[in-house]
Amino acid sequence: MTDAKKKANQTVALKVEGLSKSFGPTRAVVDVSMEFWAGEIHGLIGENGSGKSTLMSMVAGIHTRDQGRMFKDNQPYDPVSPAHANAQGISMVVQELGLVDGLTVTENIFLGKTDRFANRGVINLRKMREAAAEAFAAWGIEPVPLDALAKTLTVEEKKLVELVRALHVDPDILILDEITAAFSHNNRTVLYQLLAKLKAQGKLILFISHNLGEVLSLCDRITVLKDGEKVATLAAEGATEDDLKRLMVGREIKETYFYTPAETDQAEPVLIVDGVSVEGALHNVSFELRRGEVLGLGGLSDSGIHELGKVLFGLTKPDQGQVILAETGERLDSLRKAIDRGVAYVPKDRDIEALMVRATIEDNLCLPSIDSFTGRLGFISPRKRKAFAQEQLQAFEIKASGIRQAVAELSGGNRQKVSLASWLSRPNKILILDSPTRGVDVGITANIYKLIAEVKGQGIGIILISDELPELIGCSDRILIMKNGEVAKIFERAEGFSEHRIVQVMI
Repeated sequence: MTDAKKKANQTVALKVEGLSKSFGPTRAVVDVSMEFWAGEIHGLIGENGSGKSTLMSMVAGIHTRDQGRMFKDNQPYDPVSPAHANAQGISMVVQELGLVDGLTVTENIFLGKTDRFANRGVINLRKMREAAAEAFAAWGIEPVPLDALAKTLTVEEKKLVELVRALHVDPDILILDEITAAFSHNNRTVLYQLLAKLKAQGKLILFISHNLGEVLSLCDRITVLKDGEKVATLAAEGATEDDLKRLMVGREIKETYFYTPAETDQAEPVLIVDGVSVEGALHNVSFELRRGEVLGLGGLSDSGIHELGKVLFGLTKPDQGQVILAETGERLDSLRKAIDRGVAYVPKDRDIEALMVRATIEDNLCLPSIDSFTGRLGFISPRKRKAFAQEQLQAFEIKASGIRQAVAELSGGNRQKVSLASWLSRPNKILILDSPTRGVDVGITANIYKLIAEVKGQGIGIILISDELPELIGCSDRILIMKNGEVAKIFERAEGFSEHRIVQVMI
């Protein structure tokens, strides 16, 4: 069926005309017009800062538009808030974490919608909790502890709560911004099945992702944005990842992980993990990281890989076992000691654990390397700080008005670049990377893979924690798979990495 015939058979669920939005001198969205159909999954792709999230935030009532019009079901649509958008059948799961840390899971799900549980001004917490449990069950989503405070949840758990909150209003239009970047294999499978059901019900799903393979397999049509402008809308059927990359960045980007073999069998260990246990998370975990190797850590959502990263960097103290710096025999039992001994850590939860979002880009980039700007008398050189920050801004292609811009004003992908740059620019002996390419576009992803290969060539041991199995296979010398907090198996590249075999061990 031709595109023209397909369009003739489709109902327009949402139409935007001439939408524009600026933040100061930054033109985030520029005169964008397009139609979205009921019963389709429509992908939106583009480099970091291309305007995807801003465009969808205007649809969801998070941002007001500077110019343009919107229509839902052929009627004028003008949301003044997310709650107003919800009332009209549109909900969104934003890229950055959108929960209130001091509230419970139940309270976050029904935030602003507690009237149904109130009687004479008193909220029935039992009924609200029951409704929250029913909401998880109704959509087939693995429940998160309903009485837990949001600040105690993992990134993945927070995203599950946000998804349930968005679905609870039974939207006609569901907007998902980089949600799968936070999910492990099992929860992605659940989400894909859920989206297929919603599509069959005639819902419109607007799906933002940097995973081009995922977009091609999941979506019916794909719109490419660049520098705030619409580049093209094309059918997913028949399109290739190379086609999408050319439209996104205007040049060829080959899929490569820049892998180079490491002499890991002869290399001495740089880090020894001996019998590490953390109640409810890790059980007797032991392994060695060798000099000049990339050791990949993979597993499902409850495997413990992300918790292990925190233990290795001294953020979490184990109940049993120890992490040992092989060169000196020292125990790495604190954050301060890990940093002083040349261990760097890029966490998955960038906004809470990696960045000071209200501070400037310069402050964030310079903090881990503060000693290099400090003179003998303890004074920090503003000139050196500024020069260093400018260099990293350019090296990592961070889209910003300058180094004095607040991190909170950046797109999610550009925040991730700041997080990476702040640690990767230091002289390190051990590098722990937890989901380093989460929310990052194909261009900078390729640069990160190239940088990993370069760092590895310097003899630095790298632990790569990732929910992306192709990433682990493409970058790692060995892959350690965890299951239920334990080491399930270590795969050697020499034996051949089989995605099927690895997944079988995961599940």
